[in-house]
Amino acid sequence: MKKTSNKAIMNQKEQMIQQLLEWEFYKASDDRQLYELTLHELEKEYKTATDH
Repeated sequence: MKKTSNKAIMNQKEQMIQQLLEWEFYKASDDRQLYELTLHELEKEYKTATDH
């Protein structure tokens, strides 16, 4: 069960990263690479990107 949950989270992260890259967001607001962020941090960046 845990492997499935972890895989689902990684899939969500990858989808968000790909969308942010398409919108030309290459780094987080704190200058970290997108792949370094947690799912929660990515969700915040995604929301910020969609609010503009």
